Amino acid sequence: MAREQVSDQRVAQPSRWAKAFTPPVIRKALIAAVVVGSILVLLNQGDLLFSGQITPQVLRKSLLTPIIPFCVTMLGAVLNSGAATRAEDLRPGWAAIRRSLIIAVIVGGVIIALNQGDIILAGAVTPRVWIKILVTPCVPFCVSLYGAYLAYRNALAQQRG
Repeated sequence: MAREQVSDQRVAQPSRWAKAFTPPVIRKALIAAVVVGSILVLLNQGDLLFSGQITPQVLRKSLLTPIIPFCVTMLGAVLNSGAATRAEDLRPGWAAIRRSLIIAVIVGGVIIALNQGDIILAGAVTPRVWIKILVTPCVPFCVSLYGAYLAYRNALAQQRG
């Protein structure tokens, strides 16, 4: 009988995905996609857009870029929505920072490959491109940490509600 109660408790607890994919978190991830995506587009494609050098490749990169902050925000929320029973246990700390650093390296690499890969392969890396390459991983780090914060805030709201 004790085993039945334990298994019933496991079924009753929502998964990480269910905890993260709630309307408030999704709404905030969409806002992050628009805001951070715009920053990334300006950082990586702004000089081309403002100089009128709009090619299909620049448009494709500009349209794909906002998807990345949305996915990173949701990933940060999922990874930081552990099986904690109390919202306070989800408060972002060193574990969230470590996960955000890993995400920054992986996602930053993807963003750099998407936006600067052709320039890197052509060997035409200028100081401006180096700045873009160095700043780019900072964005997914901050967005992932924001996702961890959203998971924490969502858990607090559910605990109070």
